[in-house]
Parts: sequence; C-alpha cells; structure tokens
Amino acid sequence: MAHCTAILGAGPGLGTALARQYGREGHAVALVARRAGPLAALAARLTEEGITATAFPADLRDPEEVASVLAAIEALHGAIGTLYYGPSLPETFIPAFSLSVATVKEKMELFLYGLIAAVGAVLPGMRARGRGSILAGLGGSAAVGLPFMSGPGPALAAARNYLHALHGELAPEGIHVGMLTLSAVIRGSGWQEGMASGAIRIDLPPGFTIPEVDPEALATMLRQWAETRAAAELIYPPPPQRSTD
Repeated sequence: MAHCTAILGAGPGLGTALARQYGREGHAVALVARRAGPLAALAARLTEEGITATAFPADLRDPEEVASVLAAIEALHGAIGTLYYGPSLPETFIPAFSLSVATVKEKMELFLYGLIAAVGAVLPGMRARGRGSILAGLGGSAAVGLPFMSGPGPALAAARNYLHALHGELAPEGIHVGMLTLSAVIRGSGWQEGMASGAIRIDLPPGFTIPEVDPEALATMLRQWAETRAAAELIYPPPPQRSTD
C-alpha cells in the first residue's frame, strides 16, 4: 500500500528533515507552506534526492484553504497516513503585557485554527481505516510561559491542550496523536537565520539559554518516538530527572 505523508509548514529546518526521513522510507511527501517559490525549490531538491515530493502552496491561516489543499493531496497521492503540522513564524518575542486581541487572534489562526482544520480534513479517513498518525511541532512556550517571551505562547498552549485531548480520544481507534515540544533552535531554520542576522532578538531571562539542535537528528528522534505510540508528548531537550535520594 502506498504511503503519503503531508508536512504542513514545510521549511528549511525540521520540515525538510522530516520529508527526507519519510521519503527515504518510500512515502510520497506532500509539502505545504505559504510561499510558493521556496516550496517548489524544496520539492525539486528532494526529488533530485530520489524522494517523491510535491509542493502544495497554501495559507494555513485559512481553514477552507487547508481543507482544500489536503483534499488535493489525497486526490494525487492517495490517503494521508501521516499528517505533520509545524508552521513556524520567526519573530521577536514580546512581553505578555503588550499582547492585544488582534495579536493573539493572528497567532491562533496559524497555530490552532489551521491545526484543527487539518485534523478535521484527514481524521474521517483515518477513522474509517482504523490507523493513522497526527503529529505537531510546538515551541517550548506551549508548555512554559516565561517573562518577556510571549507572543505565540497562548496559541501554542491551546494547541497543546487540544492535542493532548485528541491523543486520549483517538488512541483506542488506532490513531496516534503526538507532539514535539521544542525549546531549542533548529540549525538552518528561519529562527536561526533571523537570530544570526539580528532580525530576531531574544532577551532571555537570567540563567536561561536556548540550545541548538541538528534538524536531521531531531527528525530521526521524532520519527522513532512516533513509532512507539507510547506518549502524547516528546519534550526536547528532555526535562532533568529528579533525584530519588
């Protein structure tokens, strides 16, 4: 049976690494992101590597567009067996006290509403088949709110809540829902490029550092973890182990 993996929010970091990970396993890979040019270039590069990769430009903030593009993917490649939702919005963090309703709404459209629309589009087929994987990539602010490092956090926290609930509801049906909660900068990503150029400036709390991680290693870790289907959440870096003494 053919396998199709849809990667929503495909970019130069983890999205590309995951495309390689699944593509090398024989999956047809559908790449979805807003900017058509870079997306087409990514699909061409993966095709040169022997991976079946197709670009599907779409705005993930538009629920109708999300549903439409996923229908187009299935029309071309067949049923989507794995959905990965991991859009990135490289930008400077802002203090929580400066948030506005408009700012939060914008983040909710990308990180929560688009996710719900994507799940709603693929879930009926997965339930009918009794199998499937729904994975998502979240920033660390989904789990921990830090002073002066807000912006996407409230929307990511809502998405994390939604995914945890889905995990418990769908596991008995053979559908795995899992999320990567990442408190690290992915090498080669838009975040790293923005920080290197000075376009993104992060004022970290005293004693707080953000490590870097290789996207290929992270993709391998996520793929292997997803195969176990044991837990709803993979946290990286792993939280420190508490002493039993």
